[in-house]
Amino acid sequence: MPAGGSTTRISPSGRRPGRSTGCRVGFAETCRALTGWRRAEQTAWLQDVSSAVLQQALRNLESAFSRFFKGTAKHPKRKTKRRSRDSATYVRTSFRWAEDPDHPGVGMITLAKQKAPLDVRWSRPLPNGEVPLKLTVTRDRAGRWFLAVLVEERIEPLPPVFLPGSGEPKAVGLDLGLAALVTLDDGTRVEHPRLLRKYAAELARLQRQLHRKKKGSQNREKARKKIAKLYALISDVRRDMLDQLTTRLVRENQVLVVEDLPITNLLRPAVGKGRQRKAKLNQAITDAAWGELLRRLRYKCAWYGRTLVIVDRFFPSTRRCSSCHTKGPRLGRVRTGVDLRGLRRGARP
Repeated sequence: MPAGGSTTRISPSGRRPGRSTGCRVGFAETCRALTGWRRAEQTAWLQDVSSAVLQQALRNLESAFSRFFKGTAKHPKRKTKRRSRDSATYVRTSFRWAEDPDHPGVGMITLAKQKAPLDVRWSRPLPNGEVPLKLTVTRDRAGRWFLAVLVEERIEPLPPVFLPGSGEPKAVGLDLGLAALVTLDDGTRVEHPRLLRKYAAELARLQRQLHRKKKGSQNREKARKKIAKLYALISDVRRDMLDQLTTRLVRENQVLVVEDLPITNLLRPAVGKGRQRKAKLNQAITDAAWGELLRRLRYKCAWYGRTLVIVDRFFPSTRRCSSCHTKGPRLGRVRTGVDLRGLRRGARP
């Protein structure tokens, strides 16, 4: 086993090789190969980038293949300009941090291979006395640059919330849906913003302009950036709405109960009749971002000392009495009014 971490098996075909054809390649081997690539004439352009960034990419490659061979993840996919975001990760030894004495938590960051510091507009200051451990610079499809800073911070749990006049913890049940994004057990509804429907006309207009442009032209690239900026606006509004909603739910309640939804199964494409209707349903589910809402609830409850109860999707909640917990018979279709089976077209009841 090479020094420097676990090993992975890489084959030219991209499949998991057998013992006779696979070769063990770890981070140490790829790092030594990187040194030769930087010195070679054909790949001398690698010297323009900091070696720490390239080594971090090799660590990510090793981690991805390790998870694949353990069976916990699928085969890694190559990065492409259309599917992947531009990103670079810098460890502590590949950047300089100079904190502003007048504004604690805010300072200047200078990356390796750069002389001038970055022009950063801080969204919030870093925790008092903490030093950045790792930086990740990313650029989205709209051309916006972001700087993610990794620091160590101890988050203090929030004080417990009890029902008025009793020592029982305050609990709330959440029902995720499409008519209302979230419905609480007391009947409170959080309306669905329906951002994709709100900007559907604008998106269609920009898409038509894009298809009228010549491929490879500057005008087509300008039209593509307009679409990317609109999608970025939709994502920002949705992310801000979900962040405020989940923070309010976590602060106001001690126990949160939510159903585990099979989102992947619900988004399966339809075949045959009803494909257009199913496509609209899939778009509404994607716009609701149930998975992102559950993800935020999970880590915020872990941060602030709340209890998150995930109810199994097969739990018979509609057949169980909330008072005595008696399980009733399986519900079927309930017909109200006249029996339509005995009626013919044009007949009256």
